[in-house]
Amino acid sequence: MKTPICYFCAKSGVLCPRCQEKLDKGEITDADVEVSKWFIDSELKNPGLKDHVIHRTVKLPRMMIIMVSGGSGANRALLSKISKQLSDEKRINVRIIEKTSSIKRLLEQIVTPARVMGANTVWLPDGSWESTIRMPRADMRKMPLDASSAEEAIRILTGEVIHIIFE
Repeated sequence: MKTPICYFCAKSGVLCPRCQEKLDKGEITDADVEVSKWFIDSELKNPGLKDHVIHRTVKLPRMMIIMVSGGSGANRALLSKISKQLSDEKRINVRIIEKTSSIKRLLEQIVTPARVMGANTVWLPDGSWESTIRMPRADMRKMPLDASSAEEAIRILTGEVIHIIFE
């Protein structure tokens, strides 16, 4: 398993100078460190985790989102099991999502069971862009977190700005 911090730091709980520098610069967060430790400890009980890479962890008031990649599609059940274990231990809703380049697909994984109808890219005069995500108004109650928290999570995970619009 590859984590944002080195294996030794995850096992020992003490950050080496290189990992401490990453934390000080803001490249990783305390949530990344906490989740890395938990996953390294769980790897012995769940050998299917060895092929996964933890990219980023976002800790929101009502949810923790962990972006991973690697493994096969059959490992979705394993990730679901790990998510449940972590949720029970941390007493916060934990979503483990798969890394993808599609903003729409990423948001779908975060806001499930709410549906995402579509995504549009808006190009701004300065050359940058923002995405507008359309969701059914009826699904607003189904979202596990509010729209502004979902927008913030996407911004932290991908660096892209999105706006959720309910129709």
